[in-house]
Amino acid sequence: MYRLLLCICFTVFMVGCTEDKSATLSYEEVKKIMVDSIQTEEGKKAIRQLLEDPSFRELLVLEHDEVQTAMKDTLLSKEAEDFWKKTFEDPKFKETLAKSMQKQQEDIMKKLLKDAGYQEDLIKFFDQPEMQKQIESLLKGKELRKQMEEVVMETIENPLLQTKWQELIKKSGEASTKSEDEKSKDSGEDKGSSQ
Repeated sequence: MYRLLLCICFTVFMVGCTEDKSATLSYEEVKKIMVDSIQTEEGKKAIRQLLEDPSFRELLVLEHDEVQTAMKDTLLSKEAEDFWKKTFEDPKFKETLAKSMQKQQEDIMKKLLKDAGYQEDLIKFFDQPEMQKQIESLLKGKELRKQMEEVVMETIENPLLQTKWQELIKKSGEASTKSEDEKSKDSGEDKGSSQ
C-alpha cells in the first residue's frame, strides 16, 4: 500500500510539474486534488489497472526470505519470549486460547480414536506393567476415594436430581409391594389348592 501511495503521489507531482510553474499549490490543495481524482471512476480504474499489473504486484508481495527473517526477528527474539511468557501467565488468555482450540482438539481426538494404529499404541501404553501399577495405585489412593465420595455426595444432594431420586424410590417401593402381594397371593392359592 505504501508503494501504491508513493506512485500516486509521484503521478500527482508530475502532473503538477507540467502545469503553470508560477502557481504553487498548498498541501491541502494537493491532498484535495488527489482524493478527488482517486474517487472518480477514472481514478478507480487506474488503480485497478495498476493492481492488476503483475510487475507492480510483485513489488507489493514480500519475498519469502524477508518474511522468514522478520518472523525470526520478532517471534524468536528475547522480547517476544518474555511477552509470550507473560501472556500465558494470564488465566483469561489461557482460557480464551483453550476455548478457541477446543473444537479442533475434539476433531483431532475423534480422528485419532478411529485410527487403528493409535488404538494399538494406546493399548500397548496401558498394558505396560509400570502403567498398570500406577493406575492401580491411583485407584486405591485415599485422594481418589475422597474425590469419588465428594462427587457421589454432590450428586445425591443435587436439587435437580433429588426429584428423580424420590421418583426412583417410589417406583422401587411400589414394585416391591406388588411383588410381595403377588407372592402372598401365590402362596394363598397354593395353600387353597393343597387342601
